[in-house]
Amino acid sequence: MDALTAARQIAEPVQVLGARFMLDGATFGRCAQLGLPAGLASYALGRLGVLGDVEADTACEAAFFFTPEVIHGNWTPTDALSPSAAGAIYAQVCAEMGRVYLDGFAGSGRLAALAATVVDAADPTAADLFAGWRNQPRPDDDPGRAYLLVQTLRELRGCRHIAAARAAGADPHGLVLANGGPAALFGWPDEGEPVDSAVRDAIEAATDAASAADLSPLSDDERAELAELATAAHAHATA
Repeated sequence: MDALTAARQIAEPVQVLGARFMLDGATFGRCAQLGLPAGLASYALGRLGVLGDVEADTACEAAFFFTPEVIHGNWTPTDALSPSAAGAIYAQVCAEMGRVYLDGFAGSGRLAALAATVVDAADPTAADLFAGWRNQPRPDDDPGRAYLLVQTLRELRGCRHIAAARAAGADPHGLVLANGGPAALFGWPDEGEPVDSAVRDAIEAATDAASAADLSPLSDDERAELAELATAAHAHATA
């Protein structure tokens, strides 16, 4: 499978599967047990905390689609909980939830190996959030490691997408509206002007091209295998 076809086929299962733990009520409960703040703050401080002990403005840059007000309002580090510590906890919970989602999935080890090849070779330029996730400790077990790496792949494509959107001069509010929202989730009003469909399509094409370049360390057969395994892992997790 050529790299561009693979990038397109992998995009949806990786996006949906990688995001699943962030939307899972069990994740919020486990985060609270481990000392993260309640509600959206656990997501903001956890997901973005892998950037390191940064200020809220730096986190806002990485959280391109959210309003600065949402990130600032949920960026709540304390003396007892730094952003980097929150990020480490969130990555731990990511792996824990992955063990649940991928329990019994026979392809976890191979999925982890192929994903690691891509992740470890990827250029982190303009992809600080991806780099932060890549730097998190990887579990020894196949399901936990595979899921953490799927989430890291998700952040890699996400960073490529944000870079493409910025290069196109696209408004994040307009992009959220063009993609069907819900805008309020990201702190934007539901009313507004969606980004023109031609611009949105160009951003998607640029994202696909960048993601295809990220898949270059794999052979054609390995890319086909990764696409098959990512799709199967998503199906297994949602069965």
